[in-house]
Amino acid sequence: MRESAGADLRRLDRSEGLVALEGGALASLFECEVGEPLLARHFVFFDNDHPHQMSTSYVRWSDVEDTPVADPIHEPWPGGTVAQMATLGIRVAMIKESFTCGMPTEHEAKTLKIGSGVPVLRYTRRHIAQDGRVVEVASPIVRRGDTTVVEFDIPLSG
Repeated sequence: MRESAGADLRRLDRSEGLVALEGGALASLFECEVGEPLLARHFVFFDNDHPHQMSTSYVRWSDVEDTPVADPIHEPWPGGTVAQMATLGIRVAMIKESFTCGMPTEHEAKTLKIGSGVPVLRYTRRHIAQDGRVVEVASPIVRRGDTTVVEFDIPLSG
């Protein structure tokens, strides 16, 4: 994804905390037991001092405990989640994304500094390891809907 216009001045605000996996959508996305500890990482991405994306990323605490991945000082991580997992010996074999769009919540409008009439694109991203285990869920990732372009390449065989 890309913003329709941009500059080289970039900033990332972040916070993190340990949470216990509760039931519902997140447990379903992780395909794991309720109560499993997760590291929640909250991000707001800025371009030229304007917020353009917010997200919450969850990783299994059992995978990242006592590793540099658990330390937010290392964010943004060169190579992103795939590189983070590789340092832990976890090979990400697939990324799944699902998209919805709608009007922003009050929190989304405030964080992204947009009006309540500007639609947002929300998506969920799951990183899945070679063994089929979900190792990271980013949900929701929220971007302005009026300036975001989503582009897919769909190779056809034949």
